[in-house]
Amino acid sequence: LRGRERPEEIVILSGHLDSWDLGTGALDDAAGIGNVIEAARLISRLKERPRRTIRIVLYANEEFGLSGGETYAVAHAEEVPRHQAALESDLGTGRVYRLRTAFAPQDAALAGELAAALAPLGIEHDASVAATGGADISPLRPLGVPMLDLSHDATTYFDFHHTANDTADKLVPADMAQATAAFATAAWILADRPALLARVPPEAKPEP
Repeated sequence: LRGRERPEEIVILSGHLDSWDLGTGALDDAAGIGNVIEAARLISRLKERPRRTIRIVLYANEEFGLSGGETYAVAHAEEVPRHQAALESDLGTGRVYRLRTAFAPQDAALAGELAAALAPLGIEHDASVAATGGADISPLRPLGVPMLDLSHDATTYFDFHHTANDTADKLVPADMAQATAAFATAAWILADRPALLARVPPEAKPEP
């Protein structure tokens, strides 16, 4: 979804295509793919597109080595400094209940802006723990790309995860609609923000 002013700067919305072969992969990770594609589609229907490009990335091989995520980080190395943020949906059909962020200190105020926008969806802001991103976008984290976690309610997720019962009848449309709205809201705010976010400094390593 090409940005109107700064198309070379990118917000990633992502999920992954592969699943375990016992089931159909409806929760892991067709639900996540549906969330991010529909979020971008909703934004595309607005009268004005955001300043930056929103890129949907459907990674392969999350389950067996993260080669999709690692390949993306290498193939798009020149673009990485222009990645505004990365988000991933990979925890089934549940509602989003929590926001966590990993921004540089000078961009800390943006977390509050996102929290205020997401609060009407019943999403709480947890500022006590930094976002880690999803598995697929994890290769971008040490490169300084800002991360958001929109945490899904996984109360029943692991009842079906990687089993033959991971089928489409387990999807909850109303909960998926709320999650989609959360990803669309966050993506819009990030993509339309006037300034590019600073790179996130690497985490301090513990002393040996």
